Amino acid sequence: MSKPTTRLLSVITAAVLLGGLVACTGTPSGTTSSSAGGGAAPTDNPTVDLHTVRLSVADGADAGAADGRSLRVPSGWRAEVWADVPGARMAAWLPDGSMLVTTGDHGTLLRLDPRGNGKAPRVDELASGLEDPQGVAVTEQDGSTVVVLGEGTRIVTWHYRDGALSGRRVLVDGLPTGGHGGKFVAVHDGVVAYDIGSASNSDGADRRNHPDRAVIRQVHLDGTDDVRLATGVRNGEGLGFAPDGTLFAAVNQADNQPYPFRDDSGRYGERVQSYVDEHPNDQVTRITRGTELGWPFCQPDSRGKPDLLGLGYVDDPTNNPDGKALDCATVSPTMVGLPAHSAPIGFVFTRGSALPAMFGDGALITTHGSWNRQPPRPPSVSYSAWDDASRTLGQPRTIVEGFQDADGSRWGRSVDAVPGPDGSLYVTDDAAGLVYRLTPAA
Repeated sequence: MSKPTTRLLSVITAAVLLGGLVACTGTPSGTTSSSAGGGAAPTDNPTVDLHTVRLSVADGADAGAADGRSLRVPSGWRAEVWADVPGARMAAWLPDGSMLVTTGDHGTLLRLDPRGNGKAPRVDELASGLEDPQGVAVTEQDGSTVVVLGEGTRIVTWHYRDGALSGRRVLVDGLPTGGHGGKFVAVHDGVVAYDIGSASNSDGADRRNHPDRAVIRQVHLDGTDDVRLATGVRNGEGLGFAPDGTLFAAVNQADNQPYPFRDDSGRYGERVQSYVDEHPNDQVTRITRGTELGWPFCQPDSRGKPDLLGLGYVDDPTNNPDGKALDCATVSPTMVGLPAHSAPIGFVFTRGSALPAMFGDGALITTHGSWNRQPPRPPSVSYSAWDDASRTLGQPRTIVEGFQDADGSRWGRSVDAVPGPDGSLYVTDDAAGLVYRLTPAA
Protein backbone atom coordinates (compact mmCIF):
# COMPACT_ATOMS: atom_id res chain seq x y z
CA MET A 1 0.00 0.00 0.00
CA SER A 2 1.51 3.36 -0.97
CA LYS A 3 1.56 6.38 1.26
CA PRO A 4 -0.69 9.38 0.51
CA THR A 5 1.30 11.74 -1.68
CA THR A 6 1.26 14.53 -4.25
CA ARG A 7 4.00 16.14 -6.34
CA LEU A 8 5.17 17.64 -3.04
CA LEU A 9 6.42 14.20 -2.02
CA SER A 10 9.80 14.29 -0.29
CA VAL A 11 9.76 18.03 0.38
CA ILE A 12 10.67 17.54 4.03
CA THR A 13 13.32 14.90 3.30
CA ALA A 14 14.88 16.86 0.48
CA ALA A 15 14.83 20.09 2.49
CA VAL A 16 17.69 18.71 4.51
CA LEU A 17 19.62 18.03 1.32
CA LEU A 18 18.92 21.41 -0.23
CA GLY A 19 18.80 23.66 2.80
CA GLY A 20 21.97 25.36 1.66
CA LEU A 21 20.34 26.47 -1.58
CA VAL A 22 18.31 29.31 -0.06
CA ALA A 23 19.73 32.60 -1.27
CA CYS A 24 19.30 36.13 -0.04
CA THR A 25 17.02 38.20 -2.22
CA GLY A 26 17.93 40.98 -4.57
CA THR A 27 16.44 44.45 -4.35
CA PRO A 28 13.26 44.69 -6.43
CA SER A 29 11.87 47.84 -7.97
CA GLY A 30 8.48 48.97 -9.18
CA THR A 31 5.57 48.01 -6.93
CA THR A 32 2.01 47.19 -7.82
CA SER A 33 -0.51 44.58 -6.80
CA SER A 34 -2.21 42.10 -9.10
CA SER A 35 -5.03 39.57 -8.83
CA ALA A 36 -6.85 37.10 -11.03
CA GLY A 37 -10.57 37.82 -11.14
CA GLY A 38 -12.42 40.40 -9.09
CA GLY A 39 -14.53 40.70 -5.98
CA ALA A 40 -13.77 39.94 -2.35
CA ALA A 41 -11.50 37.06 -1.38
CA PRO A 42 -11.62 34.95 1.79
CA THR A 43 -9.84 36.59 4.72
CA ASP A 44 -7.06 33.97 4.55
CA ASN A 45 -6.53 34.43 0.81
CA PRO A 46 -3.60 36.85 0.49
CA THR A 47 -3.57 40.01 -1.58
CA VAL A 48 -0.09 40.00 -3.07
CA ASP A 49 2.11 43.01 -3.79
CA LEU A 50 4.18 42.27 -6.86
CA HIS A 51 7.53 43.87 -7.67
CA THR A 52 9.42 43.81 -10.96
CA VAL A 53 12.70 41.90 -10.53
CA ARG A 54 15.37 41.45 -13.18
CA LEU A 55 16.22 37.80 -13.78
CA SER A 56 19.70 36.76 -12.72
CA VAL A 57 21.28 33.76 -14.40
CA ALA A 58 22.74 30.79 -12.56
CA ASP A 59 26.32 29.90 -13.41
CA GLY A 60 26.20 27.38 -16.25
CA ALA A 61 22.69 28.25 -17.46
CA ASP A 62 21.87 29.89 -20.79
CA ALA A 63 19.15 32.54 -20.35
CA GLY A 64 18.24 32.54 -24.04
CA ALA A 65 15.04 34.51 -24.60
CA ALA A 66 15.02 35.54 -20.92
CA ASP A 67 18.33 37.38 -21.19
CA GLY A 68 17.85 40.87 -19.75
CA ARG A 69 14.22 40.12 -18.88
CA SER A 70 12.31 40.62 -15.65
CA LEU A 71 9.47 38.90 -13.83
CA ARG A 72 6.94 40.28 -11.39
CA VAL A 73 7.05 38.33 -8.16
CA PRO A 74 5.99 38.91 -4.53
CA SER A 75 7.71 41.78 -2.76
CA GLY A 76 11.20 40.85 -1.60
CA TRP A 77 11.53 37.76 -3.78
CA ARG A 78 14.49 37.05 -6.05
CA ALA A 79 14.12 35.61 -9.57
CA GLU A 80 16.75 33.49 -11.32
CA VAL A 81 17.12 31.52 -14.55
CA TRP A 82 18.04 28.26 -12.83
CA ALA A 83 18.31 25.86 -15.77
CA ASP A 84 17.92 25.82 -19.54
CA VAL A 85 15.72 22.87 -20.50
CA PRO A 86 14.31 23.00 -24.05
CA GLY A 87 10.60 22.22 -23.99
CA ALA A 88 10.38 22.19 -20.17
CA ARG A 89 6.85 21.12 -19.20
CA MET A 90 5.84 19.40 -15.94
CA ALA A 91 8.00 18.96 -12.86
CA ALA A 92 8.13 16.85 -9.70
CA TRP A 93 10.65 16.41 -6.89
CA LEU A 94 12.38 13.16 -6.02
CA PRO A 95 13.25 12.12 -2.43
CA ASP A 96 16.97 12.67 -3.12
CA GLY A 97 16.37 16.38 -3.71
CA SER A 98 16.55 16.33 -7.49
CA MET A 99 13.80 17.44 -9.87
CA LEU A 100 12.13 15.56 -12.70
CA VAL A 101 11.11 17.57 -15.78
CA THR A 102 9.21 16.33 -18.83
CA THR A 103 9.84 17.83 -22.26
CA GLY A 104 6.76 17.03 -24.38
CA ASP A 105 7.63 16.64 -28.06
CA HIS A 106 11.35 16.56 -27.17
CA GLY A 107 10.59 13.05 -25.90
CA THR A 108 12.72 12.99 -22.76
CA LEU A 109 12.40 12.73 -18.99
CA LEU A 110 15.17 14.72 -17.33
CA ARG A 111 16.64 14.81 -13.83
CA LEU A 112 17.93 18.16 -12.59
CA ASP A 113 20.39 17.73 -9.74
CA PRO A 114 21.02 20.96 -7.76
CA ARG A 115 24.64 22.00 -7.27
CA GLY A 116 24.25 24.83 -4.76
CA ASN A 117 23.59 28.56 -4.70
CA GLY A 118 24.28 30.46 -7.88
CA LYS A 119 24.93 27.35 -9.97
CA ALA A 120 22.77 25.68 -12.58
CA PRO A 121 21.82 22.08 -11.81
CA ARG A 122 23.39 19.12 -13.53
CA VAL A 123 20.93 17.80 -16.12
CA ASP A 124 20.76 14.05 -16.72
CA GLU A 125 18.57 12.21 -19.22
CA LEU A 126 16.69 9.47 -17.37
CA ALA A 127 14.62 8.31 -20.36
CA SER A 128 14.53 9.21 -24.05
CA GLY A 129 12.49 8.26 -27.10
CA LEU A 130 9.30 8.82 -25.14
CA GLU A 131 5.96 9.60 -26.74
CA ASP A 132 5.03 13.18 -25.79
CA PRO A 133 5.84 12.89 -22.06
CA GLN A 134 3.74 15.37 -20.09
CA GLY A 135 2.42 14.66 -16.61
CA VAL A 136 4.82 13.31 -14.00
CA ALA A 137 4.35 12.40 -10.34
CA VAL A 138 6.37 10.67 -7.63
CA THR A 139 5.15 8.36 -4.88
CA GLU A 140 6.42 5.75 -2.44
CA GLN A 141 5.26 2.12 -2.63
CA ASP A 142 6.54 -0.70 -0.46
CA GLY A 143 9.68 1.23 0.40
CA SER A 144 10.47 2.07 -3.22
CA THR A 145 10.28 5.39 -5.05
CA VAL A 146 7.91 5.14 -8.01
CA VAL A 147 7.81 7.61 -10.93
CA VAL A 148 4.48 7.90 -12.77
CA LEU A 149 4.53 9.34 -16.29
CA GLY A 150 1.81 10.23 -18.78
CA GLU A 151 2.82 9.56 -22.39
CA GLY A 152 0.68 10.09 -25.47
CA THR A 153 -0.98 6.67 -25.54
CA ARG A 154 -0.13 5.27 -22.14
CA ILE A 155 0.43 5.72 -18.42
CA VAL A 156 3.68 4.13 -17.24
CA THR A 157 5.67 3.72 -14.03
CA TRP A 158 9.29 3.08 -13.14
CA HIS A 159 11.18 2.44 -9.94
CA TYR A 160 13.75 5.13 -9.18
CA ARG A 161 16.97 4.65 -7.28
CA ASP A 162 20.38 6.34 -7.24
CA GLY A 163 19.73 8.52 -10.27
CA ALA A 164 18.35 5.79 -12.51
CA LEU A 165 15.04 4.24 -13.58
CA SER A 166 14.25 0.54 -13.72
CA GLY A 167 11.33 -1.87 -13.93
CA ARG A 168 9.18 -0.01 -16.47
CA ARG A 169 5.52 -0.99 -16.26
CA VAL A 170 2.60 0.05 -18.46
CA LEU A 171 -0.51 0.72 -16.36
CA VAL A 172 -2.80 1.79 -19.21
CA ASP A 173 -2.17 1.53 -22.95
CA GLY A 174 -3.94 2.35 -26.22
CA LEU A 175 -5.10 5.82 -25.13
CA PRO A 176 -6.24 8.20 -27.90
CA THR A 177 -4.06 11.04 -29.15
CA GLY A 178 -4.64 14.11 -31.32
CA GLY A 179 -6.36 17.29 -30.27
CA HIS A 180 -5.76 17.64 -26.54
CA GLY A 181 -3.66 14.50 -26.51
CA GLY A 182 -1.25 15.10 -23.61
CA LYS A 183 -1.75 12.87 -20.57
CA PHE A 184 -1.39 14.46 -17.14
CA VAL A 185 -1.23 12.57 -13.87
CA ALA A 186 -1.56 12.86 -10.10
CA VAL A 187 -1.04 10.08 -7.57
CA HIS A 188 -2.41 9.50 -4.07
CA ASP A 189 -2.66 6.47 -1.83
CA GLY A 190 -1.85 3.97 -4.56
CA VAL A 191 -4.18 5.47 -7.17
CA VAL A 192 -3.17 7.36 -10.32
CA ALA A 193 -5.60 9.92 -11.73
CA TYR A 194 -5.15 10.83 -15.40
CA ASP A 195 -6.96 12.85 -18.04
CA ILE A 196 -7.94 12.18 -21.65
CA GLY A 197 -8.65 15.51 -23.32
CA SER A 198 -11.09 16.10 -26.16
CA ALA A 199 -10.12 15.71 -29.80
CA SER A 200 -11.91 18.92 -30.77
CA ASN A 201 -12.82 22.38 -29.53
CA SER A 202 -16.54 21.77 -29.08
CA ASP A 203 -17.76 18.69 -30.95
CA GLY A 204 -20.23 16.54 -29.04
CA ALA A 205 -19.10 13.48 -31.02
CA ASP A 206 -16.06 13.36 -28.71
CA ARG A 207 -18.29 12.10 -25.92
CA ARG A 208 -19.24 9.05 -28.00
CA ASN A 209 -15.70 8.07 -28.98
CA HIS A 210 -14.11 4.79 -27.93
CA PRO A 211 -11.88 4.95 -25.99
CA ASP A 212 -13.81 7.75 -24.30
CA ARG A 213 -12.50 11.32 -24.46
CA ALA A 214 -13.04 14.52 -22.46
CA VAL A 215 -12.81 12.46 -19.27
CA ILE A 216 -10.76 11.98 -16.13
CA ARG A 217 -10.01 8.41 -15.09
CA GLN A 218 -8.09 6.60 -12.38
CA VAL A 219 -6.11 3.36 -12.17
CA HIS A 220 -4.32 1.60 -9.32
CA LEU A 221 -0.54 1.46 -9.30
CA ASP A 222 -0.73 -2.28 -10.01
CA GLY A 223 -2.67 -1.56 -13.23
CA THR A 224 -6.05 -2.73 -11.92
CA ASP A 225 -9.40 -0.97 -11.61
CA ASP A 226 -9.07 1.47 -14.49
CA VAL A 227 -12.34 3.41 -14.15
CA ARG A 228 -13.87 6.66 -15.34
CA LEU A 229 -14.36 9.42 -12.76
CA ALA A 230 -15.64 12.42 -14.69
CA THR A 231 -17.18 13.27 -18.07
CA GLY A 232 -17.58 16.51 -20.00
CA VAL A 233 -14.03 17.62 -19.11
CA ARG A 234 -12.75 19.32 -22.26
CA ASN A 235 -9.10 19.41 -21.25
CA GLY A 236 -8.39 18.70 -17.58
CA GLU A 237 -4.62 19.00 -17.64
CA GLY A 238 -4.08 20.30 -14.11
CA LEU A 239 -4.59 17.45 -11.63
CA GLY A 240 -3.86 17.47 -7.91
CA PHE A 241 -5.03 15.94 -4.65
CA ALA A 242 -6.25 18.35 -1.97
CA PRO A 243 -5.39 18.14 1.73
CA ASP A 244 -8.65 16.25 2.31
CA GLY A 245 -7.55 13.57 -0.18
CA THR A 246 -10.02 14.52 -2.91
CA LEU A 247 -9.02 15.06 -6.52
CA PHE A 248 -9.15 18.48 -8.19
CA ALA A 249 -8.78 19.39 -11.85
CA ALA A 250 -7.89 22.63 -13.63
CA VAL A 251 -9.80 22.63 -16.91
CA ASN A 252 -9.22 24.45 -20.21
CA GLN A 253 -12.61 25.43 -21.61
CA ALA A 254 -13.59 25.96 -25.27
CA ASP A 255 -12.68 28.80 -27.64
CA ASN A 256 -14.89 30.92 -29.92
CA GLN A 257 -18.13 29.95 -28.24
CA PRO A 258 -21.49 31.41 -29.40
CA TYR A 259 -23.36 33.95 -27.31
CA PRO A 260 -25.67 31.78 -25.11
CA PHE A 261 -28.16 34.27 -23.68
CA ARG A 262 -31.64 34.92 -25.09
CA ASP A 263 -31.69 38.60 -24.13
CA ASP A 264 -32.49 41.96 -25.68
CA SER A 265 -29.17 42.08 -27.56
CA GLY A 266 -30.51 39.77 -30.24
CA ARG A 267 -27.10 38.10 -30.50
CA TYR A 268 -28.12 34.62 -29.33
CA GLY A 269 -26.09 31.95 -31.09
CA GLU A 270 -23.77 34.46 -32.78
CA ARG A 271 -20.04 34.78 -32.34
CA VAL A 272 -19.65 38.04 -30.40
CA GLN A 273 -16.00 38.95 -29.91
CA SER A 274 -16.52 40.82 -26.64
CA TYR A 275 -18.22 37.71 -25.25
CA VAL A 276 -15.60 35.34 -26.68
CA ASP A 277 -12.76 37.33 -25.10
CA GLU A 278 -14.17 36.84 -21.59
CA HIS A 279 -16.06 33.52 -21.84
CA PRO A 280 -16.35 30.71 -21.05
CA ASN A 281 -14.32 30.72 -17.87
CA ASP A 282 -11.64 28.12 -17.34
CA GLN A 283 -12.22 26.03 -14.24
CA VAL A 284 -10.78 24.59 -11.05
CA THR A 285 -13.10 22.14 -9.33
CA ARG A 286 -13.35 18.95 -7.31
CA ILE A 287 -13.61 15.65 -9.19
CA THR A 288 -15.45 12.70 -7.66
CA ARG A 289 -16.75 9.55 -9.28
CA GLY A 290 -19.69 10.51 -11.51
CA THR A 291 -18.74 14.20 -11.86
CA GLU A 292 -20.18 15.82 -15.00
CA LEU A 293 -18.63 19.11 -16.17
CA GLY A 294 -20.93 19.67 -19.11
CA TRP A 295 -18.65 20.15 -22.12
CA PRO A 296 -19.67 20.81 -24.89
CA PHE A 297 -23.36 21.06 -23.98
CA CYS A 298 -23.08 23.56 -21.10
CA GLN A 299 -20.94 26.68 -20.71
CA PRO A 300 -19.82 28.02 -17.30
CA ASP A 301 -21.97 31.05 -16.47
CA SER A 302 -20.29 33.86 -14.51
CA ARG A 303 -23.21 36.33 -14.52
CA GLY A 304 -23.53 37.90 -11.07
CA LYS A 305 -20.29 36.25 -9.95
CA PRO A 306 -17.55 38.88 -10.14
CA ASP A 307 -15.32 36.74 -7.92
CA LEU A 308 -15.80 33.80 -10.33
CA LEU A 309 -16.55 31.43 -7.45
CA GLY A 310 -19.31 28.81 -7.48
CA LEU A 311 -20.23 29.08 -11.17
CA GLY A 312 -23.28 27.41 -12.67
CA TYR A 313 -23.90 26.74 -16.36
CA VAL A 314 -25.94 27.88 -19.34
CA ASP A 315 -27.09 25.81 -22.35
CA ASP A 316 -24.73 25.95 -25.34
CA PRO A 317 -26.61 27.36 -28.38
CA THR A 318 -24.93 25.03 -30.88
CA ASN A 319 -24.79 21.69 -29.06
CA ASN A 320 -27.66 22.02 -26.58
CA PRO A 321 -30.07 24.81 -27.59
CA ASP A 322 -33.15 23.18 -26.06
CA GLY A 323 -31.42 21.61 -23.06
CA LYS A 324 -32.26 18.09 -24.21
CA ALA A 325 -28.68 16.90 -24.75
CA LEU A 326 -27.88 17.63 -21.08
CA ASP A 327 -29.72 19.40 -18.27
CA CYS A 328 -27.17 22.05 -17.28
CA ALA A 329 -28.76 22.37 -13.84
CA THR A 330 -27.38 18.90 -13.07
CA VAL A 331 -23.77 19.76 -13.97
CA SER A 332 -21.32 19.94 -11.06
CA PRO A 333 -20.77 23.62 -10.12
CA THR A 334 -17.35 25.09 -10.82
CA MET A 335 -15.67 25.82 -7.50
CA VAL A 336 -13.20 28.39 -8.87
CA GLY A 337 -13.53 30.12 -12.23
CA LEU A 338 -10.48 31.53 -14.00
CA PRO A 339 -10.37 34.30 -16.62
CA ALA A 340 -11.35 32.88 -20.00
CA HIS A 341 -8.53 31.43 -22.10
CA SER A 342 -6.07 31.41 -19.19
CA ALA A 343 -5.18 27.81 -20.17
CA PRO A 344 -4.31 26.32 -16.76
CA ILE A 345 -1.80 23.48 -16.94
CA GLY A 346 0.17 23.24 -13.71
CA PHE A 347 -1.81 22.60 -10.53
CA VAL A 348 -0.39 21.56 -7.17
CA PHE A 349 -1.41 21.89 -3.54
CA THR A 350 1.17 23.43 -1.23
CA ARG A 351 0.39 21.97 2.21
CA GLY A 352 3.56 20.43 3.62
CA SER A 353 5.83 22.51 1.41
CA ALA A 354 8.55 24.89 2.55
CA LEU A 355 6.95 27.96 0.93
CA PRO A 356 6.29 31.01 3.12
CA ALA A 357 3.23 30.65 5.35
CA MET A 358 1.10 32.99 3.22
CA PHE A 359 1.39 30.49 0.34
CA GLY A 360 1.75 27.35 2.41
CA ASP A 361 -1.79 25.97 2.43
CA GLY A 362 -3.51 26.33 -0.91
CA ALA A 363 -3.03 25.55 -4.58
CA LEU A 364 -0.69 26.92 -7.23
CA ILE A 365 -2.36 27.36 -10.61
CA THR A 366 0.00 27.87 -13.55
CA THR A 367 -1.51 29.22 -16.76
CA HIS A 368 -0.03 29.08 -20.25
CA GLY A 369 -1.93 32.08 -21.62
CA SER A 370 -4.32 32.33 -24.55
CA TRP A 371 -3.49 31.40 -28.12
CA ASN A 372 -6.07 33.48 -30.03
CA ARG A 373 -7.61 36.05 -27.65
CA GLN A 374 -7.13 39.76 -28.41
CA PRO A 375 -5.41 41.07 -26.43
CA PRO A 376 -3.74 37.82 -25.38
CA ARG A 377 -4.39 36.52 -21.86
CA PRO A 378 -0.93 36.51 -20.24
CA PRO A 379 0.76 33.45 -18.73
CA SER A 380 0.99 33.52 -14.94
CA VAL A 381 1.15 31.64 -11.65
CA SER A 382 -1.65 32.19 -9.13
CA TYR A 383 -2.27 31.07 -5.57
CA SER A 384 -5.64 30.02 -4.19
CA ALA A 385 -5.98 29.49 -0.43
CA TRP A 386 -7.50 26.27 0.93
CA ASP A 387 -10.17 26.38 3.64
CA ASP A 388 -10.34 23.27 5.81
CA ALA A 389 -13.80 24.00 7.19
CA SER A 390 -15.52 24.26 3.80
CA ARG A 391 -13.01 22.05 1.92
CA THR A 392 -12.86 24.67 -0.84
CA LEU A 393 -10.39 26.93 -2.60
CA GLY A 394 -10.72 30.72 -2.63
CA GLN A 395 -10.31 33.33 -5.32
CA PRO A 396 -6.87 33.03 -6.98
CA ARG A 397 -4.28 35.79 -6.64
CA THR A 398 -1.52 36.24 -9.20
CA ILE A 399 1.93 35.75 -7.68
CA VAL A 400 4.13 35.48 -10.82
CA GLU A 401 3.74 37.30 -14.12
CA GLY A 402 5.75 39.24 -16.70
CA PHE A 403 6.18 36.69 -19.50
CA GLN A 404 4.19 38.92 -21.85
CA ASP A 405 5.06 42.42 -23.03
CA ALA A 406 2.61 45.33 -23.10
CA ASP A 407 1.98 44.83 -26.83
CA GLY A 408 0.85 41.24 -26.22
CA SER A 409 4.02 39.58 -27.51
CA ARG A 410 5.61 36.94 -25.31
CA TRP A 411 9.16 35.93 -24.56
CA GLY A 412 8.10 33.03 -22.33
CA ARG A 413 5.12 30.89 -21.26
CA SER A 414 4.78 29.40 -17.80
CA VAL A 415 3.68 25.75 -17.65
CA ASP A 416 4.14 24.40 -14.13
CA ALA A 417 5.08 25.74 -10.70
CA VAL A 418 6.25 23.45 -7.91
CA PRO A 419 7.44 24.34 -4.40
CA GLY A 420 11.05 23.39 -3.86
CA PRO A 421 12.40 21.75 -0.73
CA ASP A 422 14.58 24.84 -0.22
CA GLY A 423 11.52 27.13 0.12
CA SER A 424 11.82 28.49 -3.41
CA LEU A 425 9.21 28.23 -6.15
CA TYR A 426 10.36 26.56 -9.38
CA VAL A 427 8.54 27.50 -12.61
CA THR A 428 8.93 25.76 -15.97
CA ASP A 429 8.66 27.60 -19.30
CA ASP A 430 8.30 25.62 -22.53
CA ALA A 431 8.55 28.65 -24.83
CA ALA A 432 11.85 29.98 -23.48
CA GLY A 433 13.00 26.45 -22.57
CA LEU A 434 13.87 27.39 -19.00
CA VAL A 435 13.28 26.62 -15.35
CA TYR A 436 13.15 29.64 -13.02
CA ARG A 437 13.93 29.63 -9.32
CA LEU A 438 11.96 32.24 -7.39
CA THR A 439 13.22 32.66 -3.85
CA PRO A 440 11.47 34.48 -0.95
CA ALA A 441 13.24 36.91 1.29
CA ALA A 442 15.37 35.22 3.95
